[in-house]
Order: sequence, then C-alpha cells, then structure tokens
Amino acid sequence: MPKELSEDEIWKIIKKFGVSAGLAKTVGFSGVQIHGAHGYLVSQFLSPHHNQRSDQWGGTLKNRSRFVLEVFREMRKAVGEDFPVGIKMNSADFMKSGFTTEESVEVAKALEEEGIDLIEISGGTYESPCMMGNRIKASTKKREAYFLEYAEQLKKQIDVPIVVTGGFRSGSAMQDALKSGRTDMIGLARPLAIEPDFPNKLLNDTNAQSTLKDPTTGFASIDKMTMLSITWYEYQLAKLANGKKVNPNQNAWSAVFQTLVRLGAHGFLRRRA
Repeated sequence: MPKELSEDEIWKIIKKFGVSAGLAKTVGFSGVQIHGAHGYLVSQFLSPHHNQRSDQWGGTLKNRSRFVLEVFREMRKAVGEDFPVGIKMNSADFMKSGFTTEESVEVAKALEEEGIDLIEISGGTYESPCMMGNRIKASTKKREAYFLEYAEQLKKQIDVPIVVTGGFRSGSAMQDALKSGRTDMIGLARPLAIEPDFPNKLLNDTNAQSTLKDPTTGFASIDKMTMLSITWYEYQLAKLANGKKVNPNQNAWSAVFQTLVRLGAHGFLRRRA
C-alpha cells in the first residue's frame, strides 16, 4: 500500500534529483528536464487530489509547490547557472479536485523567479490521459496541438521560453503555432517512435506530415485497459533501442499480448484512482 513519505525521505529524493542532474552534465548532456506532469511524483505533490498531506509539503498551493521548487534548486546547485534546466508540467490534471490551470500559471511564475530555463506544457495523468488526446475537443484535434490555448495564456504572463507537446502531426500546424507566437518551440513524441527522421523531413519540407494512426483492437475497453495508445509506441521505441527497424504495421493485438505478459497478474489488479 502507498504510504506518506517522511520528511527525511523527501529530502533524500530531492538530493537524488541533484545528483542525477549532475551526472547528466558530467556524461555530456546539454540540458536536463524535470518531469513534473502526468501524475508522476512532482505532479503528485502539486495536485490537491493526490497530495493529502497536512504539513509544509501539502495543503496550500505554496506548500504543494515546495517540492518542485526545492528539486529545481538542488539541480541548479549541481549543474551551475549556465546549464539549461527545464520542466515538463501540466496545464491542468483534467480531473476532479486536481491541479488547475490557475495553479499551473502560479507555479510557472514561481519557477520563473527561481530561474527555470524552459517550460514544456502538457496535461493530464494516466487516470485522465489528456496527453494522449483523451477528452480533447474536436476543434482542438483539428488544430492538432492539445495545449496551445493554455500556452498562449501563459506566454502573456511569463518570459520563459515555452514548448507545446501533444497532438502535432503536420508541419503546417507547427508553423502556424510558431508564427502566431503562441509557443516558442514544438515538442514531438509519438510521431518520432514511428518516424525518427521526421524532424529532417520537416526541415526539408514545411508541409511534411506524419500519417500515423493510433492502433486499436476494435474493442475500446481492451485498448483502454492495456493503454494501447502508449504501450504500442513503447514497443516501437524498444525496437529502436535494440537497433531494429520500427514496424508501423505492428498488429495491435500483439502489443496487447506483450503488455499482458509483461504485467502478469498485476495487470488485472485494482489500481488507485
């Protein structure tokens, strides 16, 4: 069963963020990013839905923000002032009693004051996976970018460079988002799992388009249970990591089978929501 972290455990985790950032710099990476979205640990601290603490790490937004600010400070101390440190954070959790858009803006402002170098915008958690296009309006899908409206709002209030990730599939939509000034950079995820050279195609042809389609078994309940919109792409990334070619035509059922084998009995157990 999950348990509340002790004060000592929290500070140990914060120190580990700093160690990891320092190691990344040592081995030659040109920047690091805090994953503060999608229901992972930083996101959980920020969310009033998940963070039920009554001490200095929970309750008010100031207290819920304390963890991510201390993480950033520790990382900055480890890598120095000139090494880029960014964050991926939720525009909102898109769930009842979750992290809100208004709170997200305030956290972004606090991170700007601390000296964050870049903010990547996403949204949702694995309980409400908006980062995968879940519960996205038709008008948003047509424009491709899932979180562009929030980015536009945020850009009016901070000067930190902003990246929007989620939904982009065509060069024309990316160009429109950049030229309109609603974002400073474009983030790509799933298209690169199928077309690793897609950025080169965009550089050579601004009208290039990724034609990937989300895999489906034809049964929505099975797709949802196995999180097919992510796991199918994970297997493509695994192929790349092993020096193999991706398979855009991989059968959805094979991904479902691999997922069930990987999870075993745990895949059928009730999970907290």
